[in-house]
Amino acid sequence: MRFSSVFLFFFSIIIFLCKSIEAESQSKTISTPQFEIAFMPDIHFHDVFSDFSNDGFQGLRTEYNGQNRTASIRTMEAQLTSTRLFNENYFAFVAALDDAVKRGIKLIALPGDFSDDGQPVHIKGLVEILNRYQNKYNLKFFVTPGNHDPVRPFTMEAGESDFLGTDGRPQPIYSNNHRRCSDQSSYSPQTSHSTEPAPHTVVCSDKIKNLGYQDLFNLMGEFGLIPDQNTIYYETPFSRYQDGRNSISQEVNNFSFEQRQYEICHEGSGGQYKQANYTNCQQVMDMSYLVEPVEGLWLLAIDANVYIPHKENNSNPARNFSGSGNTGYNKLITHKKHLLEWITDVSNRAEKKGKTLIAFSHFPAVDFYNGAKPKIEQLWGENEFQLTRVPKENTSITLARTGLNFHVAGHMHMNGTSIVRDSLSGNVLTNIQVPSVAAYVPAYKIVRTTDEAQNQVEVETIIIENVPNFDTLFPHYKDEWNYLNSIGYDRLWDKSVLESKNYSEFTNWHIKELSRLRFLPGEWPDDVRSLLSGMTGLDMLIATQLQSSVLFADYKRWLKNSNSDIENMTTNFSHDWNKAKTKADLLAQEAGFKLSDFENWNGTDLSVDFYRLRNAGELAMPDITIKRFNQYIFIAKTLFESTIKISTNQNTQQKFHETFKEKFRTVFEVMSIFKNRLPDDTFQVNLKTGKIKKHIK
Repeated sequence: MRFSSVFLFFFSIIIFLCKSIEAESQSKTISTPQFEIAFMPDIHFHDVFSDFSNDGFQGLRTEYNGQNRTASIRTMEAQLTSTRLFNENYFAFVAALDDAVKRGIKLIALPGDFSDDGQPVHIKGLVEILNRYQNKYNLKFFVTPGNHDPVRPFTMEAGESDFLGTDGRPQPIYSNNHRRCSDQSSYSPQTSHSTEPAPHTVVCSDKIKNLGYQDLFNLMGEFGLIPDQNTIYYETPFSRYQDGRNSISQEVNNFSFEQRQYEICHEGSGGQYKQANYTNCQQVMDMSYLVEPVEGLWLLAIDANVYIPHKENNSNPARNFSGSGNTGYNKLITHKKHLLEWITDVSNRAEKKGKTLIAFSHFPAVDFYNGAKPKIEQLWGENEFQLTRVPKENTSITLARTGLNFHVAGHMHMNGTSIVRDSLSGNVLTNIQVPSVAAYVPAYKIVRTTDEAQNQVEVETIIIENVPNFDTLFPHYKDEWNYLNSIGYDRLWDKSVLESKNYSEFTNWHIKELSRLRFLPGEWPDDVRSLLSGMTGLDMLIATQLQSSVLFADYKRWLKNSNSDIENMTTNFSHDWNKAKTKADLLAQEAGFKLSDFENWNGTDLSVDFYRLRNAGELAMPDITIKRFNQYIFIAKTLFESTIKISTNQNTQQKFHETFKEKFRTVFEVMSIFKNRLPDDTFQVNLKTGKIKKHIK
């Protein structure tokens, strides 16, 4: 084993013990706030009570708050194989708003993916809720778009195949001019004898289109996209700067859809930045804005969507662009250069005027994996784990160089904190990753400033554990499960999810089933997946001490044809295994463990905890438990202390213990990086230095 690997591992353990080299612990004492803003990205709002009755779908009769309602929902299978929930987040969003109201918060930012694909039926449902809370509690909402709103810059035909219909069967719903509606003959329902679900006849409705910028702007404009009369100051990247309240009324036309256009080309930024060889340049809206909702606070809403035109022009405007999901700031710095100049100007003015500047957008501004990317690429591959969405270091430094100190993001449905420092300018940029209420762990964040500490921002993470009515739709999922079970469906989800006692437990089930049904089959290499499926925690500990001539290929054949314990694979292997078990027992005793401690979890549990840590950081520890994580640390330590040389043979010739050690060193090292991040629950950040002080709850 290389010394550098040992050093890296023990360095990460030191970080784990210290929590963070930049963190200082102190008792939790939230100061009296000067400003408080709640950030709720990735709502993915789906109006579960939307009405398609005039289009031919009568919905599902549902009892809700003592009333009979009609529900239009997605299947549970769709939810458990997606990175976000589609249905229960309706109730979770309302619960989050109620929680913010109880805390006296008046400013709420929705940093992108406030809708699920910008469908008008759901946008209108969202507007109704926002208006209700705005009117009843005097809340102010500030939205900025994500890659799901809009899906493309222009409205396009769309739909979903997996709404839940009667009898537990899927109900397709598509917009009128979608090919599923214009040519239904090629999409006949399957017979009931198939092991695949037989869908109902397609329902056609334009309520399910994907809206573009202009339609979204018309529906959502009042929520930050245009100023109201109570706004102290407002501007866009395209409006002429004027100081003072009167600039709003004087230049109201500068905030219209028509006045917020920029040119983008396939190769890069258009307009004044366009080069002679640039092709297919298009005009697209930029929804970015700067608003001063209360005296002294500047909220910078950055539209970081980058929809790059294809090389060749398409007569259909919506189909002329690629999606923005994997572009983010890496492409913003090359294709939306006008924003870099504007952000720099805003940052400079905020500094001179003594304004507290808080920026937010949908996309991360700093590496949310905290340096784990090379290790992830090494084992899982460069296209897995959404690595294309990780901001490059140069991208983050470019943003820091604008003078931006503090940025709040969503998109990844992850909880985290990351910092980048620009050695040239001395600027520091702190990026806060806010979880989604539609995923594990369901939470939002409160950012507050105080008069007590200059350049200090407090961040508090609020977990939405108990959600009234979260199980309203469970009876319909029971019908779905019964139907899928009756046809012998081979990808059946675990109906134990319907036994969840609260919303937090429900999202915990979501990450477990998502790992089993999608992540493990789709993201993990076959050899690692084979090891995970066949080993307990005790097996993993013993394997750290194993030396055997048995090839990994032989293990895979044995695993395929046997349900017996791994130690009984062959006579020779059993002998080697028992020797390793004796060594493992001594090591465990020296560290204060018993071998039986490691029998309570297996490879599947490890993989779920891997994703828990990736998504939630320290918020995941109550579900993992310190006891189990300490066992992970112990196995990782013994792996990295191993002196067994790993051969360079291909996997077909590699020995079983070599494959295990090579792969699982990386698995545990990446888990360690996920766990040992900067504080991400409740903490303070110095905007100038990036120094973090952690609150202990």
